[in-house]
Amino acid sequence: MLGISTCWWRTPEDLGERILRDTRAMGLQGIELEYRIPESLYRRIRPRIKKNVKALSIHNFFPKPEDVPDRQGSGDLFLLSSPDEHERLQAVKYTLRTMEHAQDLEVNAVILHLGRVDMPQLPVNAAKSNGEKITAEQKRARQEAKAEHWEAVLSSLEVLNREAENRGLYLGIENRYHFHEIPDYEEIGMILSAFQGGRVRYWHDVGHARAQENRGVVAQKDLLKAYGHAMIGVHLHDARGMDDHFAPGQGEVDFEALAPFLKPVPIKIMEVHAKVAREDLLQGIQYLKALGLT
Repeated sequence: MLGISTCWWRTPEDLGERILRDTRAMGLQGIELEYRIPESLYRRIRPRIKKNVKALSIHNFFPKPEDVPDRQGSGDLFLLSSPDEHERLQAVKYTLRTMEHAQDLEVNAVILHLGRVDMPQLPVNAAKSNGEKITAEQKRARQEAKAEHWEAVLSSLEVLNREAENRGLYLGIENRYHFHEIPDYEEIGMILSAFQGGRVRYWHDVGHARAQENRGVVAQKDLLKAYGHAMIGVHLHDARGMDDHFAPGQGEVDFEALAPFLKPVPIKIMEVHAKVAREDLLQGIQYLKALGLT
């Protein structure tokens, strides 16, 4: 199924009507609800969504909680990896709330950001030109600082996996953009192994993978070859250098080469930002359909 994330729309009062009208007009099969929608707005548009448009997935933390008014909505609003137990439990609490909404909307998958390792970071535009020495130094620093964050992630997922089993949901752990974020290539496999037989799956983000590839960290195809069997969904967007969330076909990602890996994925979501014009988005949809990514 091919859908679109609500991150493409801004949030005027008529958002609910626009989602319904635009999704149908663009020939898409549904939407992904994501963390920029505030709780008050979601309460207003929920009846129209339940009646008129299929929600395919939800991106944690959804909706943006009104009891944290001074913070922007984000997949990292709270950290499931936090060694501070209060913050970690807040992250679990609001993820459980997201899962309640997912069950209410009969959504199959909730996408999770798992947090990060606290460590010195390279600039966003640091790429292969930094050489293997810097990459090795970053890996060493990450490994040294990882332990308490890793334990926090596993503790959080223990609770969330049980709840997902109770609610009949899947949890999609998303590959990340920054080097210090969790999970990295090896950690994806470790998590899938730890929760084998449960409700934890892999959610692949094409743009994030391209960014990591540009830094010389891991090749996109390596992620897909290793974890394609466990994929519940994919975020489809294009990238130019280290900038992403463009319409597919308007950047550097070779979607034709990726198509064989992505075709079997049950949920395909175009995660393009509001910077993408409608005309470009429509071209991107047709491009994906021509590749069989529907």
